[in-house]
Amino acid sequence: MRAILFSLSASVFYMIWYFSHASGLHDLAQKAVASGKLPGLDEALRTVYTGVEPIDKLLTLLTVFFYPAMDGQDSTLLLHSIGFSGTFAAAWTLIVLESWRKGNSGTVAAYAGPYFAFATPLLCALQLGCSVTVRRPHADNIRVPRAVLAVIPTVFVIGFLVPSNLMVLPAPEIISVDWKQIAISAWHPWPAYVSILTTVSYYVIGPLFSNNHRASMSSLRWVYASAFIHTAVSHLATLTLSLTTVLAPALLEDKYIDALHPSKVYSFPVPWSGLKVNTVPEGVHVFLRWDYMIGSAGILLWALKLHIVAQRQVVGGVSWASLLFKIGVLSLFSGPAGAAVELMWERDELIFRETGSSRQVTTAKKSS
Repeated sequence: MRAILFSLSASVFYMIWYFSHASGLHDLAQKAVASGKLPGLDEALRTVYTGVEPIDKLLTLLTVFFYPAMDGQDSTLLLHSIGFSGTFAAAWTLIVLESWRKGNSGTVAAYAGPYFAFATPLLCALQLGCSVTVRRPHADNIRVPRAVLAVIPTVFVIGFLVPSNLMVLPAPEIISVDWKQIAISAWHPWPAYVSILTTVSYYVIGPLFSNNHRASMSSLRWVYASAFIHTAVSHLATLTLSLTTVLAPALLEDKYIDALHPSKVYSFPVPWSGLKVNTVPEGVHVFLRWDYMIGSAGILLWALKLHIVAQRQVVGGVSWASLLFKIGVLSLFSGPAGAAVELMWERDELIFRETGSSRQVTTAKKSS
């Protein structure tokens, strides 16, 4: 499994970065920067954000990349982005949880990277190789501080949902085009916002929380439930709207029937296809499709591995037919990230139930 995850991470350089150059996306983005105009719009491109030239150059390029996904000029890209947002948040919830587990303290698993397709499989592969929570999962080493569990859903609202909603506000109807660019640039460090808010919360309010197992389990379940709901809702909304173009096209305007068709929204051209994109939004959609697929596959395979290890060590075996059917159904209705959340949720419930203190006390009484 580690080899697969490392391969997924490495594939980014070909499937995403090379493809961006080969398809023409990179050149189109650079031309937009040189023109000083936003792609597809007669609006000035903001080039100063922090006053630090290297950072401003990066943020300017990212704005050229993300603005078309946020202003609705490309319906295909916008719909895909809605589904991707739920996947991104759910996957990062799992990574943040993992970084706070007692058994991962001081290891690479205690740190999260910012780039989805590259960092997610890489972090997952490293965690599989260095963490005791993988080799010997136990209620003690997979425990997350109660204060952290209590704040994670709120932290994700503040650190992820608020910046995400700000950057999709219509411009110039609600915010100016310039402020929309600022909102897009301010969105990118959201993993840092989540990390900082979680850490500060842990040190500030952590002493106020007692070590109560029942309360901790309740908070943990709410973390998983909120992550699952978020990714399932965004996935189903995207899937339903796209399928409407096939099952009930009369409900949509003609211009959306082709743009939102499943063959457009869920397509994934390959780098060796010779594809050349004509616009930045078209190229960004291809980029994000591969970003979504590689990152989602990484988080699902990692969760599957942890789930299997727990099943084998606690139950003694795995029912493959049942497990694969469950993953298929969950992936269909909640996306790969939703399936990963459910696998990790079941794994934690199993470990805490079978290796927790209450279980150990009961077992000791029976043996005596």
